[in-house]
Amino acid sequence: MTAQGATMTMAADARGGDGARRDEALAELARALTREAGVVRDLREALLRQRAGVAADAVADVHVSCDDIARVLVTLDSARRHRATVLGSLVRETPATLEALARELGGSLPPELAEAALALRREAEATAGEAAVNRTVLQRTVEAGEAFLQALFTSTTPPDPVYRHGDRREDEAAGFLLDRKV
Repeated sequence: MTAQGATMTMAADARGGDGARRDEALAELARALTREAGVVRDLREALLRQRAGVAADAVADVHVSCDDIARVLVTLDSARRHRATVLGSLVRETPATLEALARELGGSLPPELAEAALALRREAEATAGEAAVNRTVLQRTVEAGEAFLQALFTSTTPPDPVYRHGDRREDEAAGFLLDRKV
């Protein structure tokens, strides 16, 4: 029996479940982690497209990338829930974590599961870095837009707060007040 098989058998004995079902659940968890890493990668690519749209001053591209990011975030939420469900079926502890699973498996995760978890962590860290850059770029873009609008709509001399003599012609009649019903 391989070390991985022995680890999975120990885990099955620890949970009192069937070894084959446990092995399948561990394989499903590895697939879930791999799929989640792919979704996180899609998020990073959408963030890069968003930043390229801002740099090119392409409003349509920025809007499309915002829609893409929203869709990817919904998909990511679904992937996380699926991972939590699979992990919950493998671990007795609450919350069910990979660390808790490793403890139940005798201290370490099977190699394919450890590799999938590491790939997810790397994708998440890279994506978090891109998100931080985008946040800064978008904040500076908004500030530049606000400064432009402020300069555009600010007159060079402030208006006088009161009327001066001669601002109103004396021969004008006072205003009319109409009492109408609609």
